[in-house]
Amino acid sequence: MIKSKLIKEDKQKNNTTKINHLKGMIFAALFAAFTAAIATFKIPLGFTPVPITLQTVGVLLSGAVLGPYYGALAMILYLLVGALGLPIFAGGGSGIAVLFGYTGGYLFSYPVAALVIGWLTYSKKSRFISYAATSLLGAFAMAVYLDIFFKLGIMKICNIKTKSCTTVVSQMTNFQYIMSVVSLIVILSMLLVSYYLIRKKLVSGNTILSMFAGTVIIYIGGSLQGTYLTGLPWTAIFVGWVLPFIIGDAIKLFLSAYLADGLNLRKYLK
Repeated sequence: MIKSKLIKEDKQKNNTTKINHLKGMIFAALFAAFTAAIATFKIPLGFTPVPITLQTVGVLLSGAVLGPYYGALAMILYLLVGALGLPIFAGGGSGIAVLFGYTGGYLFSYPVAALVIGWLTYSKKSRFISYAATSLLGAFAMAVYLDIFFKLGIMKICNIKTKSCTTVVSQMTNFQYIMSVVSLIVILSMLLVSYYLIRKKLVSGNTILSMFAGTVIIYIGGSLQGTYLTGLPWTAIFVGWVLPFIIGDAIKLFLSAYLADGLNLRKYLK
């Protein structure tokens, strides 16, 4: 009986992944327009060129609702229209200059993030990969925080020319140390909230893990371009370009996961 139930659930899941191509393209255009609409919201921050925006809600929902290909297509359409000159980037920005500016790395990562979110959400192997990736990231985060709080000297900054290395902890300011503590509290809070939402069956654990992976990809994309253009060290980029947004992005992630699972928009794509 249990086996037949599992087979039935697998068939239902496979059916939900089939998308009518015409509807898929229409919904991709709609999600691109939705992302453009919410991108007008922008709160600049004085200590970083990265503002607070709502664009990532469109990215998360596109991947989780439309799947990997149409989700990525939605974000490609969004970037193309913005690059052509329509004021649909954060705060009404537009043009190629925005894509290759300080925050362009975040924008370039949107199609990749939507692709990964969609694939992890609906692939048969997604649960194993999501848990494996989360475990690796968790182990890495644990090593980072242990190094910071116990000054183990694991993380080092090396100068290629002088061939000398110094520990990251010795270079941290009081503000960076405080932000590290705050970020740890936020991460632990996220884990508790995730457990509560999954336990109450308000959202799927797989959806949360998939969106979390997509959020990490967006952080990486933004940080890589930010490091290249500014020449700032990774510690400065992490403190100024990632840490201030963890709380807001966590809220957007949970909201997006709830909407993706609760609205069940994929039934309109068959």
